[in-house]
Amino acid sequence: MTDIKRRKFVTLMGATATVVPVAALVASLPSHAADMVDPESAQAKALQYVAETADAAVHCSNCALYGGAEGAESGGCPLFPGAEVAANGWCSAYVPKG
Repeated sequence: MTDIKRRKFVTLMGATATVVPVAALVASLPSHAADMVDPESAQAKALQYVAETADAAVHCSNCALYGGAEGAESGGCPLFPGAEVAANGWCSAYVPKG
């Protein structure tokens, strides 16, 4: 390997070592507000998701999968990536916290 190729390789590796963590950081930042889950979507229907549950004791905001802040009207859920569920919603994958 010539000295010039080695320099280019080392420079490229250094740039890559900088870009990868920065890209991961940017990807982890919250973006604009996500859309709400469409109750008519295939995923929502398969999980019997409703945006407003009839049972006040069993709802998304007290589910172990719910990722919203305490008191928020909506939050993320790993079952609906890229969308938010209503805090008062419910689906058949409900798992109580704690």
